[in-house]
Amino acid sequence: MKRVSLILMVSLLAVPFIYAQDEEEEEIVVALPAPAAEEAPAAPSALSGFTVGLNVAMPVIGGEFYAESGMDPVFGIVVGTPFGLPLGPFNVGVNVGIESANGLTGVFGILNANIDALSEKVGFPVTVFGGVGMLEGMGIIGGASWDYPMDPVIIKPYVRATVTTGAAGSEDDPASTGWIQVGAMVSYAL
Repeated sequence: MKRVSLILMVSLLAVPFIYAQDEEEEEIVVALPAPAAEEAPAAPSALSGFTVGLNVAMPVIGGEFYAESGMDPVFGIVVGTPFGLPLGPFNVGVNVGIESANGLTGVFGILNANIDALSEKVGFPVTVFGGVGMLEGMGIIGGASWDYPMDPVIIKPYVRATVTTGAAGSEDDPASTGWIQVGAMVSYAL
């Protein structure tokens, strides 16, 4: 019995010591502050870099066909894309346009080249452009614009030449014609 009593006393004395060590360990543990929540950068919009513009112009010089029939104003919608690349002193971009010109309706793909060196001299962006499309036959355009960015609106006065292979004649006997127009395009950056 003496033995049981000794075991009981030793175990009763040891239990508070064991629990005391656990409590000290718990006190030693320092709570770390929760990490600060960081906001992920906003993903760019699917339409980021695209522009939509309204094109209004008036032909000032026309081919023989238009000298006889008269020239009408030009109206169009142009969609600018974010696709492009720098090529030496040029920044080349791609646009697509739908246009009604002199009673004709057509679609054009346009390459723009912003001339950095000239833009630095004059103080605002100068762009040359050219394109091909369908305008009562194969059409070719070329010209220059002066860009006035007023974020998110861009105003581009321009001069442009248009040549079409089939607008001047009849369906049986198409003939080429062309005109030079002066106009402005107002675009909105999406």
